[in-house]
Amino acid sequence: MEMQIKTQGSPSRRPLLNRLCTLLAVVLSGVAALGQDTGIHVNADLAGLTHVVDTHQKDHVVAPEKGQIGIDSIQTAKDGKTAAWLVLYQDPGGRGPVSGTLVVWRGGKVVRRFQTDQTFWSWAFDDAQAKRVAYHVGPMHGEPAARCELHDVKTGRLALVWQGDLRDAKRPPWTEGLSH
Repeated sequence: MEMQIKTQGSPSRRPLLNRLCTLLAVVLSGVAALGQDTGIHVNADLAGLTHVVDTHQKDHVVAPEKGQIGIDSIQTAKDGKTAAWLVLYQDPGGRGPVSGTLVVWRGGKVVRRFQTDQTFWSWAFDDAQAKRVAYHVGPMHGEPAARCELHDVKTGRLALVWQGDLRDAKRPPWTEGLSH
């Protein structure tokens, strides 16, 4: 990461200040990497690009989805290789962002995109190897019961569907990471 600082005064000091800022940025990024449990880190920049920094500190840049205004609900799997996030779009009604796509990234590339006509309220990896994802989808304003789906990441295939109250203690175990 290179940082440029505009300084007043002697031009001969600018290269030194720029080198110091670059060194500081490298040190701070290393410190941030030490505190991560899974070894990968996901964030978005101001240009709308998503960055996934892997265990080797390689920055993988993921282009935005068409119409994307941001990302949210970033999670990294316990396998240390997989991450996923919700893509935010502008609500046509102007009420704020809507989560319309779940993007799953593994091993340097996007491996699956799950989409909904409504909105994603929550999502979770179902297992430590991130082979399946569970999510709760529904309308923007009210629903008689939560609709939760469990999907295979490799194939995208729908494995299970459950509808009910997410506060119900008897709900299926794969819905435990979901909320409204």
